[in-house]
Amino acid sequence: MNLVKKTNTQYLLFLAFLFPIMMVVDYFFIQYIVNSEVNEILQHEQKRIDFHLSKQGKLPTSNYLMKTTPLERTFDTIPEFKDTLFFEGYAGKQIPYRTYSFTTSINTRPVRITLKHVLLEINELIWLLFITTSFITLILMVGIYFINQKIYKWAWRPFFENLSKLKKYDVTQKNPIHLKASKIQEFEELNKVISTLIDQVEKDFQNLKEFNENISHEIQTPLAIIRNKVVLLLESENLDEKELKRVESIYQETNKLSKIGKALTLISRIENQEFTRMDQIDVHTVVVNILSSMEEIIDFKNIKISLELDAVSMECDHILGDILFTNLIKNAVQHNKKGGTIKMRLTDGKFEIINTGKVSEIAIEKLFQRFQKGGTAKDSLGLGLAITQKICEIYGFELQYIRDTDTHMFSLFFANKKVLNPSN
Repeated sequence: MNLVKKTNTQYLLFLAFLFPIMMVVDYFFIQYIVNSEVNEILQHEQKRIDFHLSKQGKLPTSNYLMKTTPLERTFDTIPEFKDTLFFEGYAGKQIPYRTYSFTTSINTRPVRITLKHVLLEINELIWLLFITTSFITLILMVGIYFINQKIYKWAWRPFFENLSKLKKYDVTQKNPIHLKASKIQEFEELNKVISTLIDQVEKDFQNLKEFNENISHEIQTPLAIIRNKVVLLLESENLDEKELKRVESIYQETNKLSKIGKALTLISRIENQEFTRMDQIDVHTVVVNILSSMEEIIDFKNIKISLELDAVSMECDHILGDILFTNLIKNAVQHNKKGGTIKMRLTDGKFEIINTGKVSEIAIEKLFQRFQKGGTAKDSLGLGLAITQKICEIYGFELQYIRDTDTHMFSLFFANKKVLNPSN
């Protein structure tokens, strides 16, 4: 839920809670005001009656007079207001009245006088005022809600436009990002912070890229020298068997280090999206060529190959495409057992490879992480599937893995649905 929607939802919930309370309070408040007016009328009539009794000694004519009740003795009672119903023959129904009773004296004789005021029109007035104020309040609330929506859209427009630009921003593309200015101070401060962060990210990215390139280049030279020196040692006749094994171990580890450096550099280049070409690759030909290059090891391990390859093409950089299928096929061959099998199926948008092999102890969710070795092969770096996964990510391919005891299946869905490199 976005911020504007969430804020408006909170407003609606608050108004939904507040509205019934306001209506109840509004009704009783209006009723109190109207009853107070009726009370004032009846109290004013009492004063008029008391004045006439003190001056003339008799009751004046009054439209509010209901009844006069003689009292046995004089005593002070508190004036009393009361709501009641009287049956009116002309209306044929009970009519609401408000009565007011007080004590006074006529010619020294104590009496209790009761005044009344009809409430029929007053009740109608109360309901009319209640409905009117309720309607106005409802219109006001709805108006505030929609006005707030308009204000939010106007005030937050620069933020959402900048957010859209940030979503499309790619540090690998040297395209400057221009954030839209805002008259709101907080948004302007946010723009300044984001611009500063972007500048720092671009600098760090460039420094890291240069570091990877330099370290990759500089390491290969001393490694090549070490390999050459080790080769000279291996050709020497002055080494005994134990020393020869040690030199061979050095040579193998040097080769391994060189491969790791190249593999990590390749992963870095893939993550930095340095492969921008989009070539049309004949997958059938690529797979056949890879199998041909691995023919010796396949024959050595006596692996039976079963092929169902359609004429299929895909779009990606030809270097990455070759690495992608090489890693999948090499993985199936390298981790296979002697006398095992490999089945390959290539259809439109899908490449499937099923191979026998030892049961892997690596969890499936960790299989595509770096330096995770699915077998005991000494020359395995644990980077092949990590590189494969990176290639799939930049082109929007999907790579699935399923295993059943000693059977392993990789399914590559390479229909180009999404390419993460915006330049393509």
